[in-house]
Amino acid sequence: MEPWLSNPMYSLSPKTYNFHFQNLPFAYGRNNTYICCEVEKRKNNSPKSYYKGVFRNQPSHLQQGYPEEPLHAEQCFLSWFDDKCLSPRVDYNVTWYMSWSPCLECAEEVVSFLEEHENVSLTISVSRLYNCDDEDQQRGLQLLHEAGAQVAMMSPEDFEYCWDTFVDNRGRSFWYWKGIRRNYYALDEKLREILWG
Repeated sequence: MEPWLSNPMYSLSPKTYNFHFQNLPFAYGRNNTYICCEVEKRKNNSPKSYYKGVFRNQPSHLQQGYPEEPLHAEQCFLSWFDDKCLSPRVDYNVTWYMSWSPCLECAEEVVSFLEEHENVSLTISVSRLYNCDDEDQQRGLQLLHEAGAQVAMMSPEDFEYCWDTFVDNRGRSFWYWKGIRRNYYALDEKLREILWG
């Protein structure tokens, strides 16, 4: 894989998290994708926490030194994980909490990665569905599901878990925004329709 460009972040600011992870029906101006990830090693059927961190897409136009093509958050994680963590002798549980669902291109890359590495299981929970009425984007989610990845919408409890785990919240409790549960139910219904017809 191509070398990853930067270390993952340890945490997000509350402002960044609340802006980019809100499960709004129409999320204008949210052009970045974030992945809050957890990696567990499985030994003797007992998972052991190995790593927690945050990845973000790396658009090519933000800084010099980036490749001509932008790297999506999924590509950044896969490259980092392949380079820094992956061992064929260890089984891994990987969990992603994502601000946007993967696009078709990234879904295809993730599927290829999972096919090449049967020792990796992936659970993806997303805040919002990327271009969810586009048939190509729907196909990407279906491919992930067919490859054995667990794909779900983030529940209000998932948002609170991410706040507690991946946000530099300085001891402040998570504040449920207006419509969080209603939006979750609507998005969950749409995802189920995409995955199961």
